Amino acid sequence: MIHVSRNLAIAGGLVVAALLAGTLFAFAHTAKTPSTINDVVDEVLAQRKASVEDDTGTTFGESHEINILLLGLDARKDWENPHCDAIHLFTLDIENWDMHITSVPRGTYAYIPGSWLPTDYYVSNACGIMGLEYGISQIEKILGVKTDYYVTVNFNQVLGIVRLFDLPTTETLQWLRHRQSYAIGDPQRSHNQAVFMKDMIVGHLARFRSDFTGPMTYVLYNLVDTDMDYATAKTVLDGFLTAEIDARGDDITISMKPFHETVDYHFDTENPTAQLDQFYTFLSTVLPDDVFTDRSLEEIQTELVAYLSERLNDEGTVEDIVDMQLWLQVEDETTREELHYQFVEAYAYELTKQDAEAALAMVSDYILEKQALQLPEWEDQGRGLLQYLASLE
Repeated sequence: MIHVSRNLAIAGGLVVAALLAGTLFAFAHTAKTPSTINDVVDEVLAQRKASVEDDTGTTFGESHEINILLLGLDARKDWENPHCDAIHLFTLDIENWDMHITSVPRGTYAYIPGSWLPTDYYVSNACGIMGLEYGISQIEKILGVKTDYYVTVNFNQVLGIVRLFDLPTTETLQWLRHRQSYAIGDPQRSHNQAVFMKDMIVGHLARFRSDFTGPMTYVLYNLVDTDMDYATAKTVLDGFLTAEIDARGDDITISMKPFHETVDYHFDTENPTAQLDQFYTFLSTVLPDDVFTDRSLEEIQTELVAYLSERLNDEGTVEDIVDMQLWLQVEDETTREELHYQFVEAYAYELTKQDAEAALAMVSDYILEKQALQLPEWEDQGRGLLQYLASLE
C-alpha cells in the first residue's frame, strides 16, 4: 500500500486526462482564434465533467463489508514522516447499508523496530518513525482486520472539509483536537471525533441529494488523499444516500479498540464558542501560563499569508504547497481564493514542462471545483489559464 501525491495520482489515473491532452494538443496545430479556443476549452471541461458525473459505478465481490481506514495526519516541517494522530476504521455493510466506526487512540502500543525510549512505542509514532505503510500495518494488527482502502487528511484538508459543510473552522478544529481537559485524555478525544463524524453523517449528508451531487462529491473527493478510485467512492456514497443512512442514526455504531470508558459529547455547531470556553476556563486553572500563546489569530494569519506570498515569489517549486493545500488555512475567503488560484497557476506552469496531461487535468479539476462551489470569478480565471495552456506549443 503506497501513499502517493493525490494531484499526480488523479491526473495519471483518470483516462480522461489523456483525452484532454489529445484534444488540446491536436488543436495546438490549428489556427487559434479566441472563439475556437473557447470551443475547445468547453469540450475539454465537458469531457472532464462527464467523467466526474459518470454514475455507472463499481460492482463489488461477494464480501458484504468494506473496511476504510481514515487517518488524520500531523505533519511538521522537521518530520520526515507524518504522525497518525486520528485513527478510525469505517466498516461499511453494503448489504444492509449500515456502518460501524472503530476508533484507535493515538497512544495505543505498537511495536517499532530499533532502540527507542519506552514512551515512543505507540501507534502514532509507528507512522512517524517508520512511515505510513508500516503504521497502517500496525493499525491493522490492533484492529484485527485488513483494510480495503485508506483515506488520509492533514490539518489543511480538514479545514477545507469543514468549510464545505459550512461549519466554523477554528472552533471545529479546536473541538476535534482538544484532549487536555479530559481525565483519560486522547481516548476521549478519539471518541469525540467518531461522535462528530456520526453527527455529520446524520445532520449533513442530505446536502448531497441535489443536482450538484456529482460535482460536490468530486470536490470532497479531491480534498482528501485516498487509494479508492472515484467511481467506487461515488458508488458507496450513492448506496448510503439511497438507503437514507442519515435518517437511521441507530445503524451507525461506534466502538474503540482497545476499549476505554468514554462519554458521548456532541459538538455544538450553533454555539461552539461557549462550549469551548468551558474547557479553556478549566485548563487555565491547571496548566502553566506558557502553554497558552500570546499571539492572536490575526497575527498568525498575517504570518501565514506572508509566507505563502513569499513562496510564490521564490524560484523554487510550489509542489509541496499544492500537495498540502496550505492555502486552506487562510481564513479570509478572498485572500484564500486568490492564493489558491495563484498556486494552481504556478504549479500548472511547472507541470507543463514535465507532464502536460497532469497540468491540464489539475486546471480542469480547479474549474469544475469552482463551478460546483458557485464561484464564477475564479471559474473564469481557471478557464483563462486553460485557454493559455491550450495555446502553448
